[in-house]
Amino acid sequence: MTSFRGLLAYPITPLTPDGAPDLDALAALMGGAARAGVDGVVVLASSGAGVTFAPDERDAVVRAALAAGSTPGAPRVPVHVAVSGASTREVVARARAARDAEADGLVLAPFSYLPLDEDEVVAVFEAVAAAVDLPVCYYNRSVQTAYDVTPAALARLAHATTVTAVKDPASTPARPAGRVATLRAATAGLGVSVGLSGDAAIVGGAEAADAWHTGLAALVPAEYVTLRRARAADAAPDAQVVDWLRALTDVLASLRPVSGFHALATLLGVPTAPPRGPSLPVPPDGVARLREVVARRPSAP
Repeated sequence: MTSFRGLLAYPITPLTPDGAPDLDALAALMGGAARAGVDGVVVLASSGAGVTFAPDERDAVVRAALAAGSTPGAPRVPVHVAVSGASTREVVARARAARDAEADGLVLAPFSYLPLDEDEVVAVFEAVAAAVDLPVCYYNRSVQTAYDVTPAALARLAHATTVTAVKDPASTPARPAGRVATLRAATAGLGVSVGLSGDAAIVGGAEAADAWHTGLAALVPAEYVTLRRARAADAAPDAQVVDWLRALTDVLASLRPVSGFHALATLLGVPTAPPRGPSLPVPPDGVARLREVVARRPSAP
């Protein structure tokens, strides 16, 4: 059973020129992340554009990721699957498919056409818990879903469902200081991992957390592992690595998120087409800015 702790990398789903999932490229990304020392991988989340794929494509991606995570001679990397969908029926179907593929855990951001309230959010997780026996990480996409999980609601979920972790945004405007400590206090004794997302805030020195959830770590895992280990040891991280990651996150923050990751992947030698529409490719000036930062990448830590 996964603990959702440490550095969790969220890879893009590389695409072939005709827009199909490139399973070989995904396996290569997974292998690089595993060798660098990430603690887990999450496929088909927002970085992986999971909601754009049909069930058979999702199943192929999950099975390829699981095979890559168990490659002989390489570190065993837990593979988690994002199962968000616009209806509870869709979420449960995706959760069952992930279980049948033998995924280690699930990541779920509850959403619908209209914003959900707390009882509706809890009901989604209860339905998943009734269908599959897998640990679940609550993906708190408060800006996109217009629902921000409260400490009390997280404790309710930890008591009533299989939620064992939360992925909370570190960079939401007006995020209260001490949010991680508050979530930990509300779930004390329940074994909940409180993790953060948001590359700019994480690299910039967000408060300590049980986990970092990041799409960028799947593309530059060596640098992220170096940073995570230094912060975990309360040591000064390599200044050159931090400066480079800050420059990279600054450029990515000015681009559309999934498109920016696909453009960066290409510059780093990962074969992929741009993400499926409605996402648009990064314009040439954005690619040029990314290329300039990539050219200054420090030697491998």
